[in-house]
Amino acid sequence: MINDRPSASCNTSPELLRSLLALALAATSMAAQAQTSIPAGSAGSAVLEEIVVTAERRETALQDTPISLAVMGVDQIKAIGAFEIRNISDQIPNVRINSVAGSQSNIGIGIRGVSATDTQLAMDPAVGIYLDGVYIGRHTGAVFDIVDLERIEVLRGPQGTLYGRNSTGGTINLVTRRPGDELAFAQTLTYGSEDFLRSTTRVNLPLSEQLAASLSYNHTQRDGYVDSLYSGKDLGGFKSDAARLALRWTPGERFTADYAFDWSQRQANNAFAQLVHVRPLQINLGGRFYEQLAAVSSPRRMQRLPLIQDSDDENSSHVYGHALTLEWRPTADLSVKSISSYRAWKENERGSSFGDVVAEADTVLNGSTGTYIPAGEWVSSFYSTRRDDQDQWSQELQLLGSAFEDRLTYTLGAYYFSEDGKEFNPTAYVLPAQFAFGSQPPATQGFLCADFVSATPCLGKSVRLGNPVFRYAVDNEAYALYGQATWGINDAVDFTLGGRWSRDRRSATLTTLFGGIQETVAGSKSWSDFSPSGNLSWKIRDGLNTYFKVSSAYRSGGFNARATTVASFLSPVDAETVVAYELGLKSEFWDRRARFNVALFDMDYKDRQVKQFEAGTGGSSQRFVNAGKSSARGVEMDFTVLPVEGLELRLSYGYLDVKYDEYITAISDPVTGLGTGVTADVSASASTLVHAPEHTGAASAEYTFPLTSYGTWALWAGATYASHRDFDPLLYLYTATPAHTLIDARLTLRDIPLQKGNLLVALWSRNLANKKVREWSIDFGTMGWAISTFGPERTFGIEAGYQF
Repeated sequence: MINDRPSASCNTSPELLRSLLALALAATSMAAQAQTSIPAGSAGSAVLEEIVVTAERRETALQDTPISLAVMGVDQIKAIGAFEIRNISDQIPNVRINSVAGSQSNIGIGIRGVSATDTQLAMDPAVGIYLDGVYIGRHTGAVFDIVDLERIEVLRGPQGTLYGRNSTGGTINLVTRRPGDELAFAQTLTYGSEDFLRSTTRVNLPLSEQLAASLSYNHTQRDGYVDSLYSGKDLGGFKSDAARLALRWTPGERFTADYAFDWSQRQANNAFAQLVHVRPLQINLGGRFYEQLAAVSSPRRMQRLPLIQDSDDENSSHVYGHALTLEWRPTADLSVKSISSYRAWKENERGSSFGDVVAEADTVLNGSTGTYIPAGEWVSSFYSTRRDDQDQWSQELQLLGSAFEDRLTYTLGAYYFSEDGKEFNPTAYVLPAQFAFGSQPPATQGFLCADFVSATPCLGKSVRLGNPVFRYAVDNEAYALYGQATWGINDAVDFTLGGRWSRDRRSATLTTLFGGIQETVAGSKSWSDFSPSGNLSWKIRDGLNTYFKVSSAYRSGGFNARATTVASFLSPVDAETVVAYELGLKSEFWDRRARFNVALFDMDYKDRQVKQFEAGTGGSSQRFVNAGKSSARGVEMDFTVLPVEGLELRLSYGYLDVKYDEYITAISDPVTGLGTGVTADVSASASTLVHAPEHTGAASAEYTFPLTSYGTWALWAGATYASHRDFDPLLYLYTATPAHTLIDARLTLRDIPLQKGNLLVALWSRNLANKKVREWSIDFGTMGWAISTFGPERTFGIEAGYQF
């Protein structure tokens, strides 16, 4: 079974920590031995560049920052062709970022097995996304083109003190370039498979000695990589435009003001979900309609899909934001910072379907009217339209300082967040008529199923039902006070203590059909929490640091906006809390030609929020439950080395072991998709691999050839690996993503000299082995079918750029 685990997983936390300590000491010994046994200068003069991060809300060196942290800079981002946040997932161990089914604008993110992937606005994410210090409240609409990106920082594990806002899994920091004091221009054009076209433009303008500006614009488009079975048109294509204006004002050495406006617009066709399984029970009960669905389904990736929504603008998404960061440095030891922001997001889905067939005579009933849908009319297994609207305000104040000749450093902060959102999401769906009407009296069944002769009038027929009125609205507010201080016990040992007090208030209003009757219900609830943290770090010698960290975080509760009963909606989901223990080692050796970082962690959850899919005569829904007790433990390693002049090797690996200690929920039969009517502890059978593969890794090699008179050649190749993962803890038989390896490559000729500036030309390929990988899946349970979306197959392209 997929949840089988070695007996070592039953270790208590003290036993695990003793094992982790032994591993860390062994790694420390190896690093120290390597540092002393390799002759200085034996491999040339190149050294690894120092990486500066802002993971602790102030600039620090990566190797001096005592947390598990992965960083991707500009060069690495270009090598993998990343221009959206979802493009980085495979490169970072124990991190999963994928587009959800039926949308190219919404994503689900998991770090160390902690994920929140439903798009509804009445629940919060488990991973915080920050753009230049501004919290982005929704993962819906988070697939926007990140303009002028400088680096990405991924903080793994709970970040309850300095970030706090729903970061039980971790935090992703997106850091853009600030305007500089020199005139600069850059233009890049890329063309590739499926008519992929991307243009990026950046201008940096020093307007005066005190004021600088940068203006950037990106355009990206791509045709679909699957086709409609009926029209032959491309499905899954998109077109996006994005722009960013940044201003920096420095009237003196003690004050800096940064303003940024970012805007992104996307039009897309979201009809690229594939039917991968139709259940035999529903085929027998639902008759010809389900037989038609089964005939156009396959567990393997198909090129032609049974979908009629083939226009290029089925979906549109608009995102924009303003951010103003003010920093005042009254003394060399004190900084006061204000971060003010307003962001808005709108999305309009004109129609989304997961499978369309032409109705045959007397096979699909039209609701409860006792009539049939006419033969020749298109019928969708599931069809929905959606309109979303969300806006947020946030204000953060920070006080950063040091004292006692820098033996004490501290960060104090206050945070406010306000959010309004609403969604209108009417749906239509098909069920076996026996499920909808089979419990009615015989005469009623005869009328509803248009058959007064047969003893089982509904058998072998399907019925189209719907919820045309579903809508909800939310109003969320959050407050927080936080602080963290580090005391240098001596020149080698630092002790850090921090904490964050948070309070969240959430109100929600739902209008939907309850038992066929339209009703509007409203609810409101507040949650509060204090999350402490502690860290003891030890600088063993230059280039060799170790740390032990204890941290906690909480994610606020929420409402089941897709509830099918009043009681379910008025019973809010409880808050989730997590406590994590982390032991880490950070080392540089071989004259700074090699870097090895490792972190081992053990995380304990209380009231973990878990999503369950439900489908029935009331429609489809995602219901959240608190899974009781669970835990996660594992390891993350990153290794970079310059073995010879011009060659850089990178290797990263993550291991993750998730366990449910208690998971009480209603049980569904994974074969039939039907509820069993039994509520029990499913911790022994529920999948622990939901957005949490046990093994993840990435490896890359880049060789930069000696400089020539016409430029510099560089060859980069990389591979990523992820083991088996699931998408639902109970219904996972037909939707899993098997283990897979993806290979990419890039050949670049850069620094081609011109009279002014230089050129770049590159050839690239992604998914060289042409693997067919499931990105997202949903099992619709009672409805009788499951869908998956697949990633692009092998692609090639060329890139050309100019800059001065």
